Amino acid sequence: MTVSKSNVIIKISEQIKTSRVGVAQPSFSLPLFKERKGTCVARVLLKYVKRTKVLRGNEDYLFITFKRPYYRATAQSISRWIRCCLVEAGIDPKYTAHSTRHAATSAAEARGLDVNIIKSTAGWSASSQVFAKFYKRPIEPRKESFVEVLFNQQGE
Repeated sequence: MTVSKSNVIIKISEQIKTSRVGVAQPSFSLPLFKERKGTCVARVLLKYVKRTKVLRGNEDYLFITFKRPYYRATAQSISRWIRCCLVEAGIDPKYTAHSTRHAATSAAEARGLDVNIIKSTAGWSASSQVFAKFYKRPIEPRKESFVEVLFNQQGE
């Protein structure tokens, strides 16, 4: 993990599904928002790393378990944590941690982000059809606003 004044860059050092010879390992950049410090993911990540420094000992993985002894969190643990967060946020339990990848890429495309940027960020090649075939999902527009839903339920 590299920290600069404007962002935090995390490099993926292990081989992943999209790794292949001659292609750089993926990395991602989290911008440091100065105006919205309370909701800045990069700042939360830096606080997490600082607070868990003593607990992690020689462990160099980003996420560690929260019960002693503190080991690196497995993919299954992280998936379970994400699923729990989704349920706590009121999202139907049928959605999985991997569903967030579908939702995020589809929402980014629906909001006008260039498909090539989406592919690059997700680790797909420019010629890949994975996004078009499996990830691009229609984003249904909301029919009611929060206020409309709230007041419609109160009147019933």
